[in-house]
Amino acid sequence: RLLTGSFMLQQTSRLLGRAPARGFAALSAAVPAFATSPVDHDIRRPTEFDPDEHLCLSGPSKVHSLGAFGLDAKALNVADFGSTEPFRLFTPACVDRLQTERIRFQDATTFRNPPFAPCVQRGLTHYSSFIDDLWSSPHLSNLLSSIVGIPIEPHGMALERAHVNVQEKKMDDELAKGGDDEAKPVFGWHTDSQPFVCITMLSDVPEDARGGETYVQKADGEVLKLQFPAAGYSYVLQGSVLPHAAMPALNYERVTMITSFVPSSPLYGENTDLALAVNYSNTEQLKDEFQRYRSEYLRKRVSALKLLNLDGGGGYEKMLDEILKDVEHTRNSLKVFSQVFEGKSK
Repeated sequence: RLLTGSFMLQQTSRLLGRAPARGFAALSAAVPAFATSPVDHDIRRPTEFDPDEHLCLSGPSKVHSLGAFGLDAKALNVADFGSTEPFRLFTPACVDRLQTERIRFQDATTFRNPPFAPCVQRGLTHYSSFIDDLWSSPHLSNLLSSIVGIPIEPHGMALERAHVNVQEKKMDDELAKGGDDEAKPVFGWHTDSQPFVCITMLSDVPEDARGGETYVQKADGEVLKLQFPAAGYSYVLQGSVLPHAAMPALNYERVTMITSFVPSSPLYGENTDLALAVNYSNTEQLKDEFQRYRSEYLRKRVSALKLLNLDGGGGYEKMLDEILKDVEHTRNSLKVFSQVFEGKSK
């Protein structure tokens, strides 16, 4: 959420010191033993991450505003950004390294049978210096901020960075005879709890690729279809506002890496939710990261109140109401863990 237009932008500038920018067949099914603290450097090789070698910083050729989806950004109090078209973000050398790193740590990070994919990988930034430094790169954050139109940064929870979905090809006789539109989504229509998401294709896309698109719904029901042309391409989406659905890849394996981003300014609110993630995460680590993240998030939000004393438009009271809702959301989110731990004790 935003407070007010011009005032919020001025205060964001004060806070940040700058103006706002415009094949897993053989995997173990065991629960991964995640690292419980930041990366253990004894198990990691030198990062070797080089933004000049691994990033493509030219940006997308086309960006869709929320207005293009039939939504009013001002009425919603959010940035006037909807999505990009897919664009090359990572070089082939970067994709090769990402694939090497995720396979290297697959036994420690893989969960099987989540609701939307045969398996996922979680917590890769705890194990791989390269992946951690890539998604923490200021070059990357600056590019994405310029695309979105406000300063954004990687989510404060490591489990919300470099999440990997592995979707095996899903062709059957019925789908082979019919059109791709007859396929059912592997993850139905939904909105995200995190404001922004960057989704990257890691696997090769055949020339005759069928399916694998992300459908994004407009206010009038029309659907924008986002399809990756090749590995190393990404798109950015304001998934907390726009309903979207993931379609099955019918004739190829689809491996994607997803990192959530949040506004850098504490004048923007966000509501990370754990109801889904608790089903495919190490619950103790997820709870620890969530509590640490929300504590820091709330601290910054409360500290930002002092900047609003001079605002004559009721900004202080409005922000205070938002913070109270943030506290309630945090309390309610923690109830998910109580239910999980109670279930384990039975």
